[in-house]
Amino acid sequence: IQLGVFHPFCRVHSSGDHGDQEPWSFDKEVTDIVREFIELRYQLLPYLYTMFWRYTRDNIPMLKSLAYYDQEDPQTHFRTDEFIFGEQILVCPVQEPNVKGRRMYIPRGKWYNYWSGELLEGGMEKWVAADIDRIPIFVKEGAIIPKYPVQQYVGEKEIEELTLDIYYKAGIENSTVYEDAQEGYDYTKGYFSLRNIKLNGKENELIIQQFKDGTYITPYEQFRINLLGLPFKIKAIEVDNVQVPLQEIKPNGDNTILVSKDFTELHIIGS
Repeated sequence: IQLGVFHPFCRVHSSGDHGDQEPWSFDKEVTDIVREFIELRYQLLPYLYTMFWRYTRDNIPMLKSLAYYDQEDPQTHFRTDEFIFGEQILVCPVQEPNVKGRRMYIPRGKWYNYWSGELLEGGMEKWVAADIDRIPIFVKEGAIIPKYPVQQYVGEKEIEELTLDIYYKAGIENSTVYEDAQEGYDYTKGYFSLRNIKLNGKENELIIQQFKDGTYITPYEQFRINLLGLPFKIKAIEVDNVQVPLQEIKPNGDNTILVSKDFTELHIIGS
């Protein structure tokens, strides 16, 4: 399941006399763990949808070997059991029983541990702790990962807000979110929403700019933005050059903020 949830077609599959494979065929602990991984896939549906759009437009595969991702690095050429999911997520499934972690190669650049938030320098092999309930997942610094709420099936819930997990980077990084009606061919007539989002991180500030294209109007009106890895405490926030009182957009007093989906520039100022 650690491998399947990151593949285009997610299923537990085998053939012949293999015995029961359903999660509930095992104990409650396994069922709960599998549920968490499947829920992660459902949360990542807008990221997955964007990857498929990029594939249909540019023929860029949604799963990339490390050699495809960085062919100039000879250390990537023989890594066969880890891969890049989309453009910004590194996955290294654990496929051996009864282990507490594994060695894996972290590609060049800096990567956040998805579970702990630890920022690692790439370009080297590392031991990564990974119990049965933790898949080794890393997110490229500067990435902006769109998420839906957990659903039991596609379309179960009306999407009232889109979550954006924003991973701080000292520098510039670009991300894309593509959405449409998810059926029919109106997207070929411009009925889609394409958001190109530019992140520019500095010592005491973070600037996020959004460039929009297409005529599709998404059903939600706001973004829930999770700011991860900030090296400073937030002092002020400006939305389209207007300073906004922190209590109006920070619902939990932490690094989560709520902003209109139509913002052009979000300026996070630190101290």
